Amino acid sequence: MDCLPKYAAPPINKPTVSFRGTALEKLVLAYSFIYVYKLFVIDRADPTPLYKQIAEVIRQRVRSGQWPRHYKLKAEDKLAAEFGVSRGTLRQALQSLVEEGLLTQVQGRGTFVSAPSGDLPLAQRLVTMYEILAASGRDFVTEVLEQKIVRGPDKIRTLLDLPEDEQLFYIHRRRLVEGEPLVVMENYVRITLCPELAKVDFTSVPLFNAIENRCGLEIGWGQRAFAATTAGTKAELLRTEASEPVLYLEQVSYLANGEPFEYSDVWVRGGKLRITTVLSRATPNQMRELKPGRSKRKAPAPD
Repeated sequence: MDCLPKYAAPPINKPTVSFRGTALEKLVLAYSFIYVYKLFVIDRADPTPLYKQIAEVIRQRVRSGQWPRHYKLKAEDKLAAEFGVSRGTLRQALQSLVEEGLLTQVQGRGTFVSAPSGDLPLAQRLVTMYEILAASGRDFVTEVLEQKIVRGPDKIRTLLDLPEDEQLFYIHRRRLVEGEPLVVMENYVRITLCPELAKVDFTSVPLFNAIENRCGLEIGWGQRAFAATTAGTKAELLRTEASEPVLYLEQVSYLANGEPFEYSDVWVRGGKLRITTVLSRATPNQMRELKPGRSKRKAPAPD
């Protein structure tokens, strides 16, 4: 028996994925897989709050096109089960994305993807252009054309209820999206409320972010008016013709205590973005308030 050849089991062909490259290239590829994987899952070992992780996963699903514009999300109970969290945690994540403008919630209908590629919910909440573009995932840069301390036009001083001796912080900016001018902004802020503004680099820091985080002020609400106009004197900055249409936005912003603190003029290049809003049918009481002779209520702070 010893002279018989020993039996050798045939090798088992295991499925493998081969990649020819240097050790560094293999390492980069491995970390790329890990990064992409982490973008689409939540990690309970991560100290980041779960609702923020869920919000980031949803952002990536929108940016990747997995959830296109107007896509209706699953019911809250099903989506919460998918992430393995409570409905309260999920609602916190969804609410943060609604505030960013990435999602829209319609009462009785559900939650929808609203603004991944250019729709602006500027008529719904006091969100800034910076916040909307950041949430959309589009590449953009901010140019500061001028900033200084000024007295300001009488109209603006009146709107901001300024004392005679108070000055304003003025900043003139242009924002380019994917290399193309999109918006030109002129802002006037009460410098006595936020003296630190004069030291901020606004090419990288949003104006409202500086007001809230560096000056400790709580922004409450705002009033916005929209109008169709021509580019006029802003044509060169927007790289368009003076006669071309633009969207003009005028805004007065208020602190949580009701005190006005900021005025802005904004020109958005025509044909680049759309303003979207979600409307509810007015109740009978609200309709009665619209009748001639009834006083208009002051716009409430956004909840």
